[in-house]
Amino acid sequence: MSEPVENRPVETGGQGPVELDRATVGNAMWRHLITLQWSWNYERMQALGYCYSMLPVINKVYRSRDERIAAIKRHLVFYNTNPQVGSPPIFGATVALEAQKQGQVVDSLKVALMGPLAGIGDTIQAILYRPIIAVFAASMALAGSMGGPLLMFLSGLLWTALMIPLFWLGYREGVGLASQVAEGGLVTRITDLATMMGMVVIGGFVPSIMAKVQTPLEFARRVTVQGKVTEQVVKIQSVLDQIVPYLIPVLLVAFAYWLLRGLKLSPVWVMVVLFVVGFGLSAIGVL
Repeated sequence: MSEPVENRPVETGGQGPVELDRATVGNAMWRHLITLQWSWNYERMQALGYCYSMLPVINKVYRSRDERIAAIKRHLVFYNTNPQVGSPPIFGATVALEAQKQGQVVDSLKVALMGPLAGIGDTIQAILYRPIIAVFAASMALAGSMGGPLLMFLSGLLWTALMIPLFWLGYREGVGLASQVAEGGLVTRITDLATMMGMVVIGGFVPSIMAKVQTPLEFARRVTVQGKVTEQVVKIQSVLDQIVPYLIPVLLVAFAYWLLRGLKLSPVWVMVVLFVVGFGLSAIGVL
């Protein structure tokens, strides 16, 4: 933890804006990248990690103990957004504005952007990126390849590396970041696009991931071939494949989607329902 504010030397003079050196900005950025989530809690969520990340800037910009304490209290208010996509540009913008001693603007910017950027970040990660990468990784793992776990590991590194340019983007844009997010319904467009792409990609992997979900049901019928009566066994799965290939996996995915969107069940309850349905159908020989 940084040394107490009352023991820090006076580093700036005057009451105007302060030009931050790159070492101070870099120190704040790396603190934010590494420690933002370390002190996550249910009361103020990411606020403590955010405040700790701002300490190098606060101690550089404000000369008096009272000013520093006031700045720390401002950054200890409730804060929560997507940590990889949403928070880095917000933090970069607030670092730049804090150097201008625009405390009220900083507070307003955080409140205004943490919601929209949380929506953008969560949509890109949870709906678009992670399911696609997870499906690829699962396919590789099912095939016996170590590339599956490696892909998930590299995916995490990619998001960590992405936080650095996003921070500098926010640092350069400052207040302009808010107008860029708000212009033209950016949040809605990204959400809709990510949802469509995610559904298309996941739908394309249904056959490869769930190809083994088949029915063993069959029935026998008597047919006459060249005057001889013979018994012919008809497999239901073969008939279904001739009508619509992979019909059962598609119906199963549609059922899960209906549980999520139609009945508004949580993912945990959807898995419980699918387990019960799958176990029950297997027990009676349908699947």
